[in-house]
Amino acid sequence: MKDKILITSETWRALKLQMSDIIMHNIFTNDKLNKMHPALGTIYHYASLDTLISIVENQTLYSTNIYFLNDKKEYNYGVDLILSRITVLKECGLNQEILNSLEKHINIIYKSERYATCFSKNGDLLSQWRAYANYGKGVSIGFDSIQLDKSIDQFLQRKHIEYDIQYQTDTIDELVRIIINFFEKSKEIFDWAEYGYEWLVTNAIVEFLNDIISSFKDPSFFEEQEYRFEYIIDGNMIRKKDLELHFRANETQIIPYLKLISKYRKFEINKKNGKYGDIEDDSFFLHKKLPIREIIVGPSLDYEMTKMGIEELLKKNDYEEVLIKKSKIPYRI
Repeated sequence: MKDKILITSETWRALKLQMSDIIMHNIFTNDKLNKMHPALGTIYHYASLDTLISIVENQTLYSTNIYFLNDKKEYNYGVDLILSRITVLKECGLNQEILNSLEKHINIIYKSERYATCFSKNGDLLSQWRAYANYGKGVSIGFDSIQLDKSIDQFLQRKHIEYDIQYQTDTIDELVRIIINFFEKSKEIFDWAEYGYEWLVTNAIVEFLNDIISSFKDPSFFEEQEYRFEYIIDGNMIRKKDLELHFRANETQIIPYLKLISKYRKFEINKKNGKYGDIEDDSFFLHKKLPIREIIVGPSLDYEMTKMGIEELLKKNDYEEVLIKKSKIPYRI
């Protein structure tokens, strides 16, 4: 009998790469996973007037620890959904030991930390004015979605938030099935003794589901039409101790967050510190500013006076051709 291949960190990485290739193939060919989204033009960040000033002047967006977002249960929603699907999958003939292990160790999904900057695909929603823009006494900042990604110095994941529960459950079911079937075909080829077959497969499932469920929200939040940039601390490539964490407080919590700086802002910092020597012309870096396309003035503000102030702010910070509009909400909040 041919000797089995010992599972090492190298062979495990190679196996996971093969598994990732199969999952990616299924994302393009499996009707349950292949969901197409319309191309995005402008995405909107609802904010107070103070936050608008900070974003324009400091060329920085805040990315908040996902556990401290307004919907405090949203990550738990995805975990609870996985647990509910495990019960269903146990009846479908998949490996029971792996599913039991997944059920027992689901909490390892919380080991990675995620920071999110939230946007909406709709820039004039009553619920968003109330929740994120000082009850309509703020603005909705419209960014060019493609250029915004390019202008941020850090590496981010872009995510459409999914509210369709059928798509959510189909995605969980299909990913768990694909991963388990992949490893079942390879099980007898490898010696799993040192790590444990069920434990390693459980970790592989959690790793993929962890990345997916952060984009799942309860269907009742559908009106938000949310879109996110996510920054992930996984303890490996990106370690928490290497990051500059910041903190702010509301009435009841201390909230950790990261600063996502534009490439233009990073250039300014480096120039100030002498990294670029005596360079004077920074025009090349102007297009690396946060790409603001338009600003919608909230329904509880004096539009004309607010518009004049915004125009001066934009002019002072070298923004041109930004459209300033009035909210269409017909009454003050």
